[in-house]
Order: sequence, then C-alpha cells, then structure tokens
Amino acid sequence: MPCADEVWRLQNLDEPDCLHFQSFCDSDGRLNHRDASATRQGTYCVTPSGILLGSANHRDPRRIAELLRTSLAKWNELDPAERLLETDPRETARSIRRAELNYPEDGLVLRVDSRDLPRTWEGAEQPDPDDWRTHAWNFDYAWFRAAEVERLVPAELAIGASWDLPADLVQRLCRLHLTDNVRGQTDHYARDEVRTARITATVTQIEDGVAHLGLEGALHLEIADGSRGLRGTMLGTARLALDAPRTFEAFEAVVVADRWGATRFNQRHDDRDHAPVGFAIHLAGDGPTERIAPTAFWEYGWR
Repeated sequence: MPCADEVWRLQNLDEPDCLHFQSFCDSDGRLNHRDASATRQGTYCVTPSGILLGSANHRDPRRIAELLRTSLAKWNELDPAERLLETDPRETARSIRRAELNYPEDGLVLRVDSRDLPRTWEGAEQPDPDDWRTHAWNFDYAWFRAAEVERLVPAELAIGASWDLPADLVQRLCRLHLTDNVRGQTDHYARDEVRTARITATVTQIEDGVAHLGLEGALHLEIADGSRGLRGTMLGTARLALDAPRTFEAFEAVVVADRWGATRFNQRHDDRDHAPVGFAIHLAGDGPTERIAPTAFWEYGWR
C-alpha cells in the first residue's frame, strides 16, 4: 500500500504513527548519512509490523524500481506472522492528532498552484530543458472555517457593492500560500513581513440566489533586509450561493508577481534575481488526497 506523509512530523513528534516510523527509519543506517537531526526524507519499504525492507532517497525511477523489487523479494521471504503487528492498531490510531482532523467540512478550501512564468534571458544562461527545475510547479491548500467564510462577504449585498476582504484572512492567504515554493519547500512570511495584502470584491451580478463577484488585489511581501520578497497583483471571479449557509460555488483567481531571493530548500540558490512567478487559486475537490493540511497549518492558530 503506497502512502506519502510529511517527514518532519514523523521524525520529531511522539504520536503513535510517528513512533512507529522512528522505530524503523534508521534500521539501515541513517538514510541521509548525517546526524540525528537530519531529515529522514526518502522512500521506505516496510512491513506493517515495522520491519524495514529497504530505503532510498533518490529521484531516479530506476533506483526506486530496484528498491521495490528487492523489498518485495524480502517480503516474500518473511513468515506471514512477521509481517503484521501483534495488536490491532485501530484503538491506538484514535489518539493521533493530525492537522487533517481540522479540515473545514463546512468552510472553504482553495487549492493554490504555483509555477514560474515565461521570462527573457538576455545576458543570462538559458535554462536547461532537461533540468526538472525548468518545468517545476507546486501546490498548497488554503483553508477557511465556516465562520471565516461568513466574514468574507457582508450580510447585505447589492450590485455594484464593493469591499475589502478582512485583512487578517487576506494576510494569512498571502504570507502562507503565495510563497516561492515552485521548486520546493520554502519559508512562509512573518506577519511583520507583509507590506501589502489586499483583496477587493465587487458584486457584478445577482441572479437566481447567486452573487457574482469580481476580485482584484495586491500583495507585497519582503523580509527585513530586502534580500527576499514577492510583489504582485491579483484578478479573479467568484460565485457565492446566498442561501444559508453561504457557500462558494466557484472561486477562480490568478496572481502574477515578481519574486526574488532564496530559502534553504527552495532550489533558488542559483536563481535569486527578480523573475516572474504565477499562482492559480481555485476551489479544491474533497477527495482524500485533497484534504491535505496547508503546509504552514501551525501558523493558522486554530484550536
């Protein structure tokens, strides 16, 4: 059974699933050959009982295919009783407090896709078409609870009405989700690094119990020394069903921005200069893989 999870939590917390991971992740020696604080990021083949069959941290599909073959051979050599836990884990699993348990069932969930935009390369080295970074893209999810959705729109609406969305919610969206994660993990922005964060909504039409909204906005995020930041504008539309509880039937927005600088893991070490980046924001589905918690969920402050 394949699964994917965020490794920092697994290797640092003391919840049952984390302790299970910690029991086998170093069985072959530390995967990334560094001290105990080093990431355990990688691919693991392991039995439900916690016997490590093999591990690797590599993008080459041939390496991973070989890992799967050798691990399957080891699995086939095991006695069936060795493969499974001695006790049913369902009771223990109830004590796991994952961020996904906070999924806003009756709220708003947006998917935020990010990618580099076309740019001129005058006087600069052309990107290598065979380098994965040239074609990289990424995504994150932004969550809003039902009470927050109610705050996004005034109680009374009329065609032509215009208002700014609540500053705290817009700032959260910008500083946590409109970040340069195109090539990999990056740092979010602190509250005091938000220079501008605004989204203005205007009612363009009300028909059949649905309000049609136009969206436009601006953002400017920048760390204190100016070495990293992002500045851009937003355009979009949304449709809000006015029957209680109000729900968004559609939400489509694009952000075009200038980004600069780098963080430790976002693969910009040789691409720090100003360059265009784009974001597409839209309603997420509600399938199991679309309920992943926001990358910086701990910054939401939800309890």
